[in-house]
Amino acid sequence: MRIKIASLLLLGATAFTTASAQGVWLEQKHDFGAFDESLGTVYCDFHLVNTGNEPIAIINARANCGCTRPEYSRAPIAPGDTATVRVGFDPTGRPGRFMKYVNVDLDSKPSRASLTIQGTVIGTSNTLKSRFPVTVGPMKLRAKIIPYGEVLKGHTSGQFLEGYNASADTLRPSVTGVPDYMKVLVEPATVPPGDRFVISTILNSDKVDGWGVVTDSMTVAAAPGSSERITVETVAIISEDFSGLSAEERGKAPVIDTDVTALDLERISPTGPEIRRSFTITNKGKSPLIIRRISCPDKAVSVSLKNTEIKPGKSVKAEVTVNPSLLAGSKLLNARINIVANDPDHPSTMIRVVAEVK
Repeated sequence: MRIKIASLLLLGATAFTTASAQGVWLEQKHDFGAFDESLGTVYCDFHLVNTGNEPIAIINARANCGCTRPEYSRAPIAPGDTATVRVGFDPTGRPGRFMKYVNVDLDSKPSRASLTIQGTVIGTSNTLKSRFPVTVGPMKLRAKIIPYGEVLKGHTSGQFLEGYNASADTLRPSVTGVPDYMKVLVEPATVPPGDRFVISTILNSDKVDGWGVVTDSMTVAAAPGSSERITVETVAIISEDFSGLSAEERGKAPVIDTDVTALDLERISPTGPEIRRSFTITNKGKSPLIIRRISCPDKAVSVSLKNTEIKPGKSVKAEVTVNPSLLAGSKLLNARINIVANDPDHPSTMIRVVAEVK
């Protein structure tokens, strides 16, 4: 009796396996190669064969991007028959290499399959002009400035700049003249025709010799030693990190105060002599006030400070010099003096220098 029951169980398992529904994909990847954006939406077909002895069906198909659209039928697929999933890719505004995925759900084994499409879009001139407006010979860049925003001392900041190979030849972009406080990597190092690349940068604030707005530059060329090159500017605001201060430490911190918020010179002549003014910086806190940096980006205005450490309750004078000869062609002087200090509540203070140029 035990032998008969075991035989019946084995026959039942065999019958279930035989009756199971299975689907096999004839292909799961398609490479379009390189093609022009102007071709519009391109299509490819993926074929699914029902290798079982029961009907199966495609329940759902979904792409990982709105530019990719799968088309399919929900009708049952009879044993031995083949179904087709057509996948369309819209290249509009998407120059460069791409790889997209479509997940297909079945009511059989396996229950899910992933289809992949890839290729390289050769962008039209209009698309490249809008996406990569900076032209350097065969190389195009998204911008010619890399902004980091505020970077706290002791921290790093990563930013990147996208590029595109608009030529029919392979490019090997190079970056030289990189500041000592930065690390730069070009990926990929070898860029095929019509493909994109990324210039990745990491700024280490501990190695920056300065506070406040720090500007620098690097040179990006289409190839090592190429004359087709451009200067890319970098801008960061280096600030002190006060996040670790306790409430007690903040209560004992220095407090910066200035006797004016603006120096109004009224009317000045572009051919007149240098003009000198001053303003006072006072420490109203309980710890020494350290002036990390005092500067003005306007070439016509310079500022100096004899003592950069101010004891509690003490004051120092900041001397301001305006050179009218550097204002030729300007009708208005509107400069900003920026003071970077170790006051956690006012790490940056601005004094304006204004005048009408007659």
